[in-house]
Parts: sequence; C-alpha cells; structure tokens
Amino acid sequence: MDSITKIQKISKALDINSEYLGVSSLLLMENAGREIAKRLEKFSKIAIFVGLGNNGGDGLVAARHLSSMGKDVTIFYLDGKRSKENESNFKIVEKLTTIEKIKIRDSKDIKKISLQDYDAVVDALLGVGVKGDLREPIKSIVSLINSFHGFKLSVDVPTPGIKPDLTLSFHFPKTKECEVVSIGIPREAEIYAGPGDVFLALKKREKDSHKGDFGKVIVVAGSRDYIGAPYLVAKASLKSGADLAFLASPEVVFSSGFKDPNLIPLHLSSSDYLSLEDGEIILKRIENGNFDVMVIGNGLATNKKTKKAVKKLVRESRIPCVIDADALKLIDEKLIKNSKAEKIVLTPHRGEFEKLFGINLKDKRSSEIVEIVMEKARDLSVTILLKSYQDIISDGKEFKINNTGNPGMTVGG
Repeated sequence: MDSITKIQKISKALDINSEYLGVSSLLLMENAGREIAKRLEKFSKIAIFVGLGNNGGDGLVAARHLSSMGKDVTIFYLDGKRSKENESNFKIVEKLTTIEKIKIRDSKDIKKISLQDYDAVVDALLGVGVKGDLREPIKSIVSLINSFHGFKLSVDVPTPGIKPDLTLSFHFPKTKECEVVSIGIPREAEIYAGPGDVFLALKKREKDSHKGDFGKVIVVAGSRDYIGAPYLVAKASLKSGADLAFLASPEVVFSSGFKDPNLIPLHLSSSDYLSLEDGEIILKRIENGNFDVMVIGNGLATNKKTKKAVKKLVRESRIPCVIDADALKLIDEKLIKNSKAEKIVLTPHRGEFEKLFGINLKDKRSSEIVEIVMEKARDLSVTILLKSYQDIISDGKEFKINNTGNPGMTVGG
C-alpha cells in the first residue's frame, strides 16, 4: 500500500469510527469548515474552489462561516455527483444569497474566471487519495490558482500541482508542510477498535476477482479430545473474509460425523493426535504455495508428539501464522524469535500469556498491561492479541483496545 492510499484509508477509518461513537461526519465537516474560515478572517474577498467529495464539503462550510462574518465569498463548484456530506452542505449554500455561486462544467468555464479582485483563494478540490494525471477541468483550475498572487490555502492536502501558502490538515498531518488542527475526532476513535478498523483490514473485492484471491487458510487444529474446535476456527476464517479454508486434522476429526461442504479436508497420517509426520505433510503443502496463512493450536492437546509437530511448523513455516490455544502452551519465546514465518500473531488469554512469558497480569492496571503487551510484541516482532473482557492488540508500535466483549464469550469456542 503506497503512502497516499494509506493516509486515505486511515482518514476514512477514523471518520467511520467517529460516526460509530456518535460524532457524525457532518459535525466533523462543520468543525473543519470553521477552522478554515478562522484562517481567512483577515481577508475581505475570497474565492473557494469546491470539489465533489468531503474536501469540497469542508470548503462549502467554510464559505458559509465566512459569509456570516461579512466576507465577500464566491464558490466555484464542479458539476457532478457529490458525496452525501458535500450534498447536504451544498443544499444549504444554494439557499444563501450572500454567497455567489459559479458552476464549472469544463475548461472553457475556467477561461471566463478572473481572480484579480480576490484577496485569498481556497483549494477544496480533491483532498487525500488523488492518483494519476489531473483531468480537465481540474488541470485548468490548478493553472488558474497558481497564477493567483494572493494568499492560497489548501484543505487537508494540496491538489497536485498547487503551491499553497498554507495547507490546513485535520487531526494528523497528511503532507510534510502543513498546519494540523483538531476537528473533534475523539481519541477513542484511534484507541478503540471499531468498524473503521474492519474497513482497513478487509481487501476490496473487485469484479474480476478469482477464487483464492482473498486468502487460502490452513487450520491446523483438533484431536481426539477436541473434535469441534477445528470446524469452528475454519468456519470463522470463511466468515471473516477468506476464500478457502483447509482443515488439517487427525483422522478422528473427519470420522466424527462433523460435515461442512464449505471446508476442504487435508487428511494426515495420524488418527488421534497431530504428529511430527503430520507436520512434514503440512509443511510440504505450505512450501508448494497452497496456503496464504496458517492458524494453529485450537483443540490440538499438549502431548509430546504434538509438541514436536507444533514446534516444527512454527519454526519452519514461512507464511503468516496465527498461534492460539494449545499451540501457545507448546512454544517459547526463543522459538518465536527464530521462526521463519513472515508474520506471527499470538492470541493468548491471560493464563496463556502468563505461561508463555512468565508475567502475571492479575494485579496490573490497564495502562500497565498495555505497556507489557506492547513491549513483548516489540521484542519478538509479532502482533499480540491479549484476550480478556477488553482485548488489547499491539504490534509493538501502536495498540488498539477491543471493547466489544461480553459475558457470553466465556463459552468454549
């Protein structure tokens, strides 16, 4: 993911999480527009170039606030389908006779515009996420704005090619040279996991996508003692977005009567518990490129032969690996550090965390636990999801708290 796309997606995720917390996109847009207007208080005659997205919506709000201050405001707006929030604010501005409104249909309209009498110009055209060459009439607007010798302000990020005197970025910097202002995005939108984080995690499904493009998961799980666990994990993989889920389990799991046509069985040599020979079979399939990620541990049990298999798989598998349940009891920090896996996600509950790391979290404050989880994740170069009534998730650089747990989660599986 390139830096522009990353910034665009993070901004979108924060907006979604804010909405989830009750702070609407319209309220954030209102605050953004007010901040823009504040930076233009000393100017009398202001031109605002308004795009079709939320960046343009910020410009429309700014126009309304500037007009209420008694400023002479003109908006030059693009013709086309607007974002929902942009449309809401455009309908308001349409009713305001104190704001002059000029529609831009094509580059011919740009030639009719003179900025000679204006003190300031606002670029609220495109915002974050613009890629490729500019098209008309945007290209001509950029040339027009650059020919203007007064004060130029860009909203959030400059439209490519525009050289503003000030870029006003909201909540966090979107470009190297900018002033960052708060628009009321709650801190909780960053700290707590919400639907915006799901938006960040899920890959967009294109029309020409093929089977397997969204992940092939191998679930190494189950034993004579725990027959249902592997099915629950594999079905959860499909439900969370994977295309294909393969089940690598001892034969007793497949002969138990559990059937699901959505899951693909990978038959192993053992009848009851995962063995070292099974580990070799799985590794060979992984090396052949059959899978994108491995989930290991659920219902495996903890006998000696299973321990050897788990250690071999965690140490030698090169694909990303999610380690849960019994597998966490069969490995140690040294093995994790020496693993060849591209990425590792550890998902212990507090008891498993203590067994793996020798740290009792019982009397620790929440802030202390966050620091401990971050430190361990950083030391091992892994992601840790510490399961509790509040899950703590960290890759060692940042953390999230998942606050959606409930007492029903105490049920096995």
